[in-house]
Amino acid sequence: MNRTVIPPSANGPPAHVLLVDDEPVVARELRDLVQSYGHRVTACNSWTEALRAFGKGDVDLILMDAVMPTVDGFKLTRIIRSRAKTYVPIVFLTGLADDNARANGIEAGGDDFLTKPIDPLELQVRIKAMLRIRSLTKALEEKSRTLSRLVAMDALTGIGNRRSFDERMQTELGETTRTHESVSVLLLDLDHFKSVNDSFGHTVGDDLLRVFGRLLADNTRACDLPYRYGGEEFAVVCPSSTTDDACTLAERIRAAFMRVSPSATAAGARTCSIGVAGTDILPGASKEVLLQAADAALYRAKDSGRNCVCKFDPLFDQKVA
Repeated sequence: MNRTVIPPSANGPPAHVLLVDDEPVVARELRDLVQSYGHRVTACNSWTEALRAFGKGDVDLILMDAVMPTVDGFKLTRIIRSRAKTYVPIVFLTGLADDNARANGIEAGGDDFLTKPIDPLELQVRIKAMLRIRSLTKALEEKSRTLSRLVAMDALTGIGNRRSFDERMQTELGETTRTHESVSVLLLDLDHFKSVNDSFGHTVGDDLLRVFGRLLADNTRACDLPYRYGGEEFAVVCPSSTTDDACTLAERIRAAFMRVSPSATAAGARTCSIGVAGTDILPGASKEVLLQAADAALYRAKDSGRNCVCKFDPLFDQKVA
């Protein structure tokens, strides 16, 4: 191959290029060429090797031989596209110059074609263009993830909002059907919160809500998911937890709030009441039924003098549908 190329400084930041070609000699030559542009290259001679390499998740560009035995480049591209969590440009390297091959490549998910034998300058230009697309795509994907996090977050407390709570509850209840493990939910209410707003103002009330949201994030396990349910009410979804497991967590949260609240805001010492329900007590319960049960237990906690944890008990709590 003719090695006349653009100066390395014009190639942009180093990237990880996955090269897939079933001919080892061709693969080595292309690898050396792409490395000369300043990029890191993983060369694979089979579709299984390529899938393993791609699965590591740090690939920025794929140079794909179109004609390979068993699984050709078009089929492999479809497999990669079905598994990919981010968009990685794919350039086909092929001796097939007909329009039908190009159409098949684009239909499979390819982004560009280079005809063999590969011209080094053209390869360098295409790589630079594809990596520019990769960079722009990564920026857009990150922006999209940030927006998704913001949509799912309660702006005041920094934990999940009611919408994300509802979605997560449905997901976890679906998991229990598959795994037969219990999922539990806590409903938490800040006692006499209205008096905080009335006596100290809404700014102090907001401070107290922030403190409680942070306390939930700090006092739950990595798998537990805290949310602001609405107003002064909060919720925690506890996957793979029985009602008694969740009650232990609830008691820890209640005690922590009593310990932290006196010096946390101008409102002074505060307490919370917590209701707990789980699918070990209510097998096959829907989201609505489980929330009704936790709410009934919360009502009993308030009726019992507040600052306590109650788990749903069908003998004492109002009937749930």
